Amino acid sequence: MTTFRPDPVDHLTGRAYPGATAPSGISAPGKGGKFTPEGQLLIWPGNTMICHIDPDSDAHAALVEIQQGLKAGPHGACFSFLPAESLHMTVFQGISGPFANRFDWPEGVDKEATRNQVTRVLKDRLDGIGLPQARRIRALEIFAGHSVTVDGIGPDEQGLRDTRATLREVTGIDPEGYETYTFHISLAYLLHWLTDDAAREVVALSDALFAEHGPRLQDIRLGPIELCNFEHMHHFEPLRHL
Repeated sequence: MTTFRPDPVDHLTGRAYPGATAPSGISAPGKGGKFTPEGQLLIWPGNTMICHIDPDSDAHAALVEIQQGLKAGPHGACFSFLPAESLHMTVFQGISGPFANRFDWPEGVDKEATRNQVTRVLKDRLDGIGLPQARRIRALEIFAGHSVTVDGIGPDEQGLRDTRATLREVTGIDPEGYETYTFHISLAYLLHWLTDDAAREVVALSDALFAEHGPRLQDIRLGPIELCNFEHMHHFEPLRHL
């Protein structure tokens, strides 16, 4: 499976993003964000379509152990880690942030609508939708100390891509980067750019942890897709199953 992620060292140092003063999701003056540069959780309301990782599964336990290993590493303080109960794989993005992503806005919806108004529109549009129910994924790598790159097992990869195509059509949302989207499970957010030496150490630790725990992440069985509201990155409230 070809992913569209940059070189992990270029990602961690910021070289992959010329002109960016901070990693994605970290607050900057006048722009808002999901976390402060010190790792404080910020309000960032939105909606999304995700599959939570079963908290009773061995895969979930392996992900938590990977988080613990990353936290204990020499650069663990450079990340803000997500709580275990929020671990999930995004299937299709909705809108998010106090400055709503107008380029990812549902077609035909008033651009001054609130998050809750947009969610109600999405619930109506998704009513009665039929989607493939078999969803098995496998881990490919721990990427740059903060997420696990995944893809669908066998035909489930195409099933997930077909699901995204259906959701794009039904919701009227045409997300930026749709064609190059890489499925992943977020573990943490990078708070600031790293030096080259620190970035290489994070990558080496990520590789070592994947060698240890990756075999437990080769057949992750996802439950139903959930349409969720969220106020921040630590909790995703399911509203309905799709």
